[in-house]
Amino acid sequence: MGTKGMESKLEVRSEMRGDQVRVYTLSGSLFGSSDGYAFQHDIRQLASSGLRGIVIDFAEVRRIDSCGVGIVVSMMWSVSQAGGRLILAALPERIREVLSIAMLLDHIDHADTVQEALAKLEAE
Repeated sequence: MGTKGMESKLEVRSEMRGDQVRVYTLSGSLFGSSDGYAFQHDIRQLASSGLRGIVIDFAEVRRIDSCGVGIVVSMMWSVSQAGGRLILAALPERIREVLSIAMLLDHIDHADTVQEALAKLEAE
């Protein structure tokens, strides 16, 4: 398989926090891969089910490509259209730079930590 295959693998873990908030913890790379698109599909399904808040912990994400940026935008749009709120948490500097260059950090809610993101949702 080589290192390239390992680099592009996205691992997703999730847990419910109360009745209306789900926290996702990502690790690996968010690319336009089957893993990335499967995650996007899961978020769309969850948003359409009426969940109020979704936090995505990026602390362990090493890389993101342009398709991964598109996945983030699509998830944000899907959640907001369904009346929910999506917050990106613990963005590593490299991921923050990519989203900043794409001028998305002004439009996508984000927090320094998962706890801060959860506090933002509680404040609503």
